[in-house]
Amino acid sequence: LILNVLVIIAIVYSNMMRKHSPVYILSFATLVNDLLMIALHLGYFAPSCALQHWLIPSDFTASGRKILDALLMISWYHGTLSHIVIAINRFVIVVFDKFACFKRRQVVGIAFAQVIASIFLACMTQFIFPCCRLSLTYEFFTYTYLEISAEPNYSNMFDLPLNTIASLTPLFAYSTV
Repeated sequence: LILNVLVIIAIVYSNMMRKHSPVYILSFATLVNDLLMIALHLGYFAPSCALQHWLIPSDFTASGRKILDALLMISWYHGTLSHIVIAINRFVIVVFDKFACFKRRQVVGIAFAQVIASIFLACMTQFIFPCCRLSLTYEFFTYTYLEISAEPNYSNMFDLPLNTIASLTPLFAYSTV
């Protein structure tokens, strides 16, 4: 947590995002996302595990839990998309040195699109699909799908392909480089 904050401060105060490689924009967005994930875990999940009960009432429909779970999923999807984008960025910059798709303006657009896509995917999997939503669960010290109905898990329509792409893209990009 402290190291992430120090790196964010260094990036902001040294103007690295403006003066240097646009990869710092992607790094900055990833670090801010990591801070959100750490805050969710340290502020909510860890105390729930330690106390062995929810800090927010365990009623499944409680708004507070839904909001925290949605924030978790937004952060999760953003992190997953970041793996893909940064791997592609490093591959393109190293292999096609002068390729223009990762200039500052395009990278800002990509970072913004990542946030929008993360929010969209989280809303789809947490609120739109009828089956279930992912939630932090202190009983198992992990995340679990909380079933809402007997419907199939439609969230896997997004999660499985996205996780596969997030694994294979860096594998290909970094082994090629």
